[in-house]
Amino acid sequence: MKKNFNLVLLAISLVFISCDKEFNTVGSDLVGDEHFDYSVDQNTEIKAYTVATGEVQTNNLPINPLGIYRNDVFGTTAASFVTQAGLSIGNPDFGTNVQVENVVLYVPFFSQVESTDTDGNSTYKLDSIYSNNFDVDEDLSQLENKKFKLSVYESGYFLQNAQPNGDLQKYYSDLTAEIESLKRGNDGSGNSILGGARLNDSPDVSQNDLFYFNKNEIKIYERKLNGSGNYVYVDALGNEIADQSDVSQRVVKERLAPGIYLELNREYFKNRILNASESNLFNNNSFRDYFRGLYFKVEEIPGVEAAMAVLNFNNAKLDINYKSISSGSTTATSKTYKINMGTGSGSNTVSLFQENFKQSFIDHLNLPQNDYTSASNPLLGANEKLYLKGGNGSVVYIDLFGPDNDGDQIADQLEVYRSKKWMINDAYIEFYVDKSIMDPLKKSEEPLRLYLFDATNQKTLIDYIADPTTNSNVKLNKNTFGGVINRENTQNGVKYKIRITNLINNIFNSDNENLNKNIKLGLCVTETINVASNFYFKNSKNIGGKEIKYFPVSSIMSSTGTVIHGPNSLDVDKRLKLTIHYTKPD
Repeated sequence: MKKNFNLVLLAISLVFISCDKEFNTVGSDLVGDEHFDYSVDQNTEIKAYTVATGEVQTNNLPINPLGIYRNDVFGTTAASFVTQAGLSIGNPDFGTNVQVENVVLYVPFFSQVESTDTDGNSTYKLDSIYSNNFDVDEDLSQLENKKFKLSVYESGYFLQNAQPNGDLQKYYSDLTAEIESLKRGNDGSGNSILGGARLNDSPDVSQNDLFYFNKNEIKIYERKLNGSGNYVYVDALGNEIADQSDVSQRVVKERLAPGIYLELNREYFKNRILNASESNLFNNNSFRDYFRGLYFKVEEIPGVEAAMAVLNFNNAKLDINYKSISSGSTTATSKTYKINMGTGSGSNTVSLFQENFKQSFIDHLNLPQNDYTSASNPLLGANEKLYLKGGNGSVVYIDLFGPDNDGDQIADQLEVYRSKKWMINDAYIEFYVDKSIMDPLKKSEEPLRLYLFDATNQKTLIDYIADPTTNSNVKLNKNTFGGVINRENTQNGVKYKIRITNLINNIFNSDNENLNKNIKLGLCVTETINVASNFYFKNSKNIGGKEIKYFPVSSIMSSTGTVIHGPNSLDVDKRLKLTIHYTKPD
């Protein structure tokens, strides 16, 4: 198992994943910005440029986007999803005279209860939902207008755990065509066929053709099987309600937090699961070869603005609710058989991205910057703007201290710095948001945080490791290391600041050759600072003659992006720069 592909670490990281929050202020740094006794240097040569990630590895992400998000800066992303399914109990006995009440698929949103009335009805605050010109805190009532087509099929594509050579299997964001070609559905009689009809075939179009992320609490009502063999709503006395559409007469059986709630075809799951042979339900190995999972397909509705939600499918559930007669009994009783989904149940998953980038973003990515270390082309590494986008997007690479003109394998400027023998009190990079581009967007469309990493060795920086700070919102952990958006009392972000004091001190002053190397830095958006492992580019990058195969998975998990001023920005005050506070030796 390769150390940079550490799924064990990702599994552990699930406990740290929480819903995204936006803050108008950030916590104070442990080291302040007022260094009255220090000298300041801001003359470090910096080269930085944007690299398109291309297709990225997306199997077994801790969280997954679903839906369609149009961003006025970067373009439109459609995110579908496929997951294996697993048995909650192997070799189940469903009894006899089976009658299926319903099959319910539920995937909760990230949410918090805001209030609960005397009748037990709760109002929720949602987050990690994105749409064009939409802020989840301010515009929640608009969600019902953010529609797209959602179809759920049985997946016929087998997601394997390992490659033939024993390496863990990697699947990438461009797997849509293969998944689509093998999708299975209803033949009209509840049987599974290749290319059949979708399984979320409810007459309620809000569950399929006009799906939207519903902000309301979900209420499950009491029902019973009537003499005609149909399940009907009942009143408080258990009697069938004459007007089945009269919600006021129904009895609430269960309340669920807001989420995706779909009723799937009953006959399909009765035939496919409850009537399956014992050999197909013996254990998860046999079951996953027989029923290979579920495919959530999203499609845009022409002329309609859609939305995207980031979801934790480990919290999803697929319940088959039925009545049957158990062995040794003569009376039918209500039962539920659960099908598991998500990596938490040992199932493999893949996020599927389809991108339609804005031309301005494409033009930026096509700037001549493949060999930005060359001094012959003044455009190379001299971008005025730097674009950062999560998912199948872009990452920024940064070189400090300029060229090595004397050929001794050490940047010339770095040699000068080392000769000064400065004591480094503080060092940080400030990344100013290009507000001329980003301000038209709502604040929740901006990344909460950026992440700076060692791109030479594809690992965390020493300042990240050394920062023990925590927060009640775990996405604000490691606040001294930084990278949290600073709004400076404005709605939209002004800058991100990341501290690299230990890194610069080691580069300048350490005698340890493993610590004093001038590494290449990488910058990306991050969904959570607590996940620092890497996933693969489908096509590796050649950066300054070095092959780079992977980058932080936390960027793939994000749905947001931002544009920052580069080292050659026309706004001199906001140029990308390294600030060093130091004390001269006696």
